[in-house]
Amino acid sequence: MNVNGQHYRTIWLKETDNRVVQIINQLTLPHSFEVLDLRTLEDIRRAIKDMYVRGAGLIGATAAYGMYLAVLEAGEGFQADLLRSAAILKDTRPTASNLAWAVDNMLAKLGAAKKTPDTIEAARLAAQAIADDDADYCRRIGLHGAEIIKAIAAKKNGEPVNILTHCNAGWLAFVDYGTALSPVYAAFDSGIKVHVWVDETRPRNQGASLTAWELGQHGVPHDLIPDNAGGHLMQHGMVDMVITGADRVTRCGDAANKIGTYLKAVAAKENWVPFYVALPSSTFDFAMRDGLAEIPIEERDAAEVRFISGKTSNGAIETVQICPDSTPARNWGFDVTPGRYIRGLISERGICAASEQGITGLYPEHAAQSPVQQAEAAEGYVKYTAEHTPGPAMKHPLIRTLTRIRIQLYDLGLIGALPNGVGFGNLSIRLRGNQFLISGTATGSKRELTPDDYCKVCSCDINGNRVESTGPIQASSESMSHSAIYRTCLDAFSVIHIHSKAIFEGMLRDNCLSTPKTAAYGTPEMARAIIAAVEQVGNTYETAHGSIVLAGHDEGVISWGVSIDEALAQVLELYNKYGNH
Repeated sequence: MNVNGQHYRTIWLKETDNRVVQIINQLTLPHSFEVLDLRTLEDIRRAIKDMYVRGAGLIGATAAYGMYLAVLEAGEGFQADLLRSAAILKDTRPTASNLAWAVDNMLAKLGAAKKTPDTIEAARLAAQAIADDDADYCRRIGLHGAEIIKAIAAKKNGEPVNILTHCNAGWLAFVDYGTALSPVYAAFDSGIKVHVWVDETRPRNQGASLTAWELGQHGVPHDLIPDNAGGHLMQHGMVDMVITGADRVTRCGDAANKIGTYLKAVAAKENWVPFYVALPSSTFDFAMRDGLAEIPIEERDAAEVRFISGKTSNGAIETVQICPDSTPARNWGFDVTPGRYIRGLISERGICAASEQGITGLYPEHAAQSPVQQAEAAEGYVKYTAEHTPGPAMKHPLIRTLTRIRIQLYDLGLIGALPNGVGFGNLSIRLRGNQFLISGTATGSKRELTPDDYCKVCSCDINGNRVESTGPIQASSESMSHSAIYRTCLDAFSVIHIHSKAIFEGMLRDNCLSTPKTAAYGTPEMARAIIAAVEQVGNTYETAHGSIVLAGHDEGVISWGVSIDEALAQVLELYNKYGNH
């Protein structure tokens, strides 16, 4: 992109000495434009760690050039030196997947080679190829994303398309073009009226210092806003779309990005504003499924929160403390936005849903699962991580009522056990907040339960696939489905999970509220699918009762109500309509 009319990439080899890597020093922007020379692996490490360069794609390209310099520095123990250099680079920034991807790519290209002039040239060409691909992929992201902006513009009657972005995912974060801003530049260059709301992005203020600077260099209309203003703008119809970059995206669509992105995604969903994430394929981590549980979140120096730098009225750049001397601070650099909040992912290959099916449809070469995942899929469930604390028999005044209703359901064949002894169906009541009392695991074969057959679910981490319970018996995997109802329907008091082929098939035939077939029993995907489906109905007192058919859990149906009797009434209504014949 252009800086004062001259084209620059964010990283390149020095024209007069290709053993020197040159970068734009992002720590001095926007007040001073400075080019730095990096001559050693240590220079590269410091540039990444201390954020002279930042942004997922640029970190990856810088690491690739770092491996090139490592080849130049390596001694007689060439392969051992390369592996040590790779470990040093990978340790600089843990969240962005592009860094490790680039380092591993360089190692694969070098193979078991020895240090020769040909090896040095191969390393240079490999690093250059990674940088070139990053720029080209971002260019293509812009073309795909511009089509979304174009479609919105067609409905605006000549008014600008208002786009909100968070942090900096423009050309400064990549080798050129950028991800989140690439569609903006492409749309702007094609004549579409656009306007960008620029989040300041505390604590390092990359939006204020970098995004605003490069938008200004390109001539794109924009306004800087406080981080917490985005929700207000969305509420008042002042945002047409949100688009951010990402530092790592799992194969199921969960996206890690600069801290604060998740809040923008939640506000966007609440206000029906489409939320997009733009990324090159190098940002996908196809080995990860659950972003909240698996993506490492970097915690940076607290000084970034406690101090802030800026230009004074006399033109000096100074750093000042903004809190009391004794106040400590915490500084998480990233958060994770679950895929359910993301309207679409924009990559160099096109636009897809933020789901495993959508992503692997665009990248079919990554569709194959690991042997363990294949076995789990064949089994039909993924066992949760149980954190169970043994305790005495449950005491609650409604346990007798629960047991009475369960006997009725058992006698109707809606709760019970298969011939092989595997139980099905359970019921629960809310206790406090999202805690609930539920019939325990492996109780399906019993017609009448005792207080020893119930447990208390203290917490349910759906994304982490973890259930914490206490009592004389452990909670079942179905607890996550119950938790999904309680956290979505705030007035729901009781949940009943039944199995009935007739009811299951009848509800599917009548297009009743349903989860997708791809969401399997016992998985976080099932719980998230329940939340997404029920949210379509809305959270009001009138919708605090209802039923949903679990299309990916053969014969499974869940009903809920504001009381135990109302939850039972929902089940009996289904039984009388579909199953009583």
